[in-house]
Amino acid sequence: MDWLTLERVIYALAPDRQTLLLFGYFVVIATLALVEARKPAFSADPERASRWPANFGIGVINITLAIVAPISAVIAAYWAGSKGYGLLNYYSAPWWLAAVVTVLGRSFAGYALHFIMHRTPLLWRVHRVHHSDKHLDVSTALRSHPAEAVLLIAVTASAAVALGMNPVVLALYEMVEAAVHVATHANLRLPERLDRAVRWLVVTPNMHCLHHSSWHRETDSNYGTVFSIWDRLFGTYRSAPRAGYDAMQIGLKEIRDERANNLVWQLKSPALDIRAGADQEK
Repeated sequence: MDWLTLERVIYALAPDRQTLLLFGYFVVIATLALVEARKPAFSADPERASRWPANFGIGVINITLAIVAPISAVIAAYWAGSKGYGLLNYYSAPWWLAAVVTVLGRSFAGYALHFIMHRTPLLWRVHRVHHSDKHLDVSTALRSHPAEAVLLIAVTASAAVALGMNPVVLALYEMVEAAVHVATHANLRLPERLDRAVRWLVVTPNMHCLHHSSWHRETDSNYGTVFSIWDRLFGTYRSAPRAGYDAMQIGLKEIRDERANNLVWQLKSPALDIRAGADQEK
């Protein structure tokens, strides 16, 4: 395959790629929001009126950062390719090997960062904003502290340069990951037989919802975003909640009050001790 030709086709078909990508992203969110509203996996009241302003508010901040940021993993990969930096570029790897290494390398970088954020107290303070949502739906996918978004860009861009990732493959992977990230946070559940087959390779909503359990042993599992192979390989895979899906409590035990839905409080929460009383932290 001629990646240069494919890149030219992508440029020709999408002169305003950023706008089209954003449009496609919100189409995915809107579609899955309709599906989950018709047949939700968890029957508890989603409290959209109180949750969505904070979740979408954080999402708008992160999307704005992504638009104005001077760097991304894909831009870094293009730059590395133009300079001949990175393992794949240095050794002039064939396209198929570059594609495989790019997908696996980017996927593992995301898994590793996610694992480290859970195990490092300082980074957990940032990442817990995502976990403090008391319900699980498509809006949860948008709920990540801006500092986490910046850290993800730094890590994935560094990995892209070090490996010399193929920028076209990386761009395609990033689009797929964005869609899967929304799907795995949606309030949906696949039929058990289908889920068992799919999750051998790909993360499913059934699998990822455990990661949002308030029980820490389930929270500290199933870190993968697209592929389940890393969790299986490194022993962080968990197949089902201990008490069944219907008995799961979503969110953090430490934050069960109005702080969970307060946009301003969530943005400043990495600097706060959530074990302290709510009145002391406001």
